[in-house]
Amino acid sequence: MIKAKAEALRASRIERGWDMTKLAHEAKVTQATISRVERGNSTSPSTAKKVADALDRPVAELFTIL
Repeated sequence: MIKAKAEALRASRIERGWDMTKLAHEAKVTQATISRVERGNSTSPSTAKKVADALDRPVAELFTIL
């Protein structure tokens, strides 16, 4: 299971001046997915990679494998 480090993810998004919709567009996922991930729900490895890549951050900086 992969979970976001929610505060780090949110901070990275806000640092770029992006709302959830913009991050979703850049990561090619839905806004609902970004919302779920930021609330601490688990996600797939591929979604974690897409989100991290969109934010130009290492996956390990934004997500934890449980």
